[in-house]
Amino acid sequence: MSEMEHPRLSSALAQKVVDTIAPTIDRHVNIMNAHGIIIASSDAARIGTLHEGSVEAIRRNEIIRVAQADETAGTQPGVNLPLMLNERLCGAVGVTGAPHEVEPLADLIALTVQLLLAQEREHSRSARRAAEARDIISALLAGHVAADVIDRTLDAHGLRAPLQLELWLPRSEQDPLLEQPALDGTRTSWVGLFGAHWRLAKADETSANYFNAHDRYLIGLAAKDAGELLAQAEAMRTLAARPALLPQRGQQAIWNQDIAVAVARTPVRSLEYVASLAQVLNQEQARTLLVVAAASSMSEAAESLHIHRNTLVQRLERIGQVTGVDIRQSAESLRLQHAVYARIALDELRIF
Repeated sequence: MSEMEHPRLSSALAQKVVDTIAPTIDRHVNIMNAHGIIIASSDAARIGTLHEGSVEAIRRNEIIRVAQADETAGTQPGVNLPLMLNERLCGAVGVTGAPHEVEPLADLIALTVQLLLAQEREHSRSARRAAEARDIISALLAGHVAADVIDRTLDAHGLRAPLQLELWLPRSEQDPLLEQPALDGTRTSWVGLFGAHWRLAKADETSANYFNAHDRYLIGLAAKDAGELLAQAEAMRTLAARPALLPQRGQQAIWNQDIAVAVARTPVRSLEYVASLAQVLNQEQARTLLVVAAASSMSEAAESLHIHRNTLVQRLERIGQVTGVDIRQSAESLRLQHAVYARIALDELRIF
């Protein structure tokens, strides 16, 4: 419901308030809609009938106090209090009894209705946002929806480029970050699909800094349109199917997405063949290869590995000896890296 839409009080919510409060205060309670019709009451026989006192309270938008019973009009002593929701008149609350005694009770009931309706609206809004998020992200991950259709859908929900797609494998399904709410025009809620959790957010509005160093988390580049988002979604969905290839946040510096995606797309029957080239490497040697490949210099790689530069040189020479690969040649080094990633995909190495 939009902020400008006239608030509507449901009979179910109104009756919930009556059933909760009436037995406690031992008074007859009625709740009326904007037309003075009783929609909830401690006397079920009165539901659906017109409440004259509330009609007057609604018409004048003020409390109507009835001090004396009027048998001919069918009225009882009590108060009728206009019910305001979002600063709009949407009904009335009536409580029988001496006005000076029951007026505070009527105020309490009106406040309870306001609080419950606000809670109900927020729940409905959250549910709507969650459904919208699932529709948008499902369309991206399915891959067969036209880019212009996705662009129109994003625009309709106030999500405008540049946007980034987030992929997260939480260590616990009870992680409180999963409950992080959507923000209009900024981000969707988290959506569980394809064995992972996904979210779409405006560039620079993602949650990367909230995650633990051991969380497997990936964020796409800022995309200027749905076409770019679709390409990223396809690659990230491929990686989600091979979670061992997804990096922990603390290991992303040595991770190569292009290699990871290529290996993730490799048929299972071919992975062992690809991995065979790196079969003789131990964990330390495989990690050393990836650190060197990601570093801008040997000195940087040695510092990252916390070893002396000469020690690093010796390790690389040993890697060349046991694999028969000249890793000084970029093409050969790349082939060996693919083999290491294949072993990671097969869960034979745990580097990321």
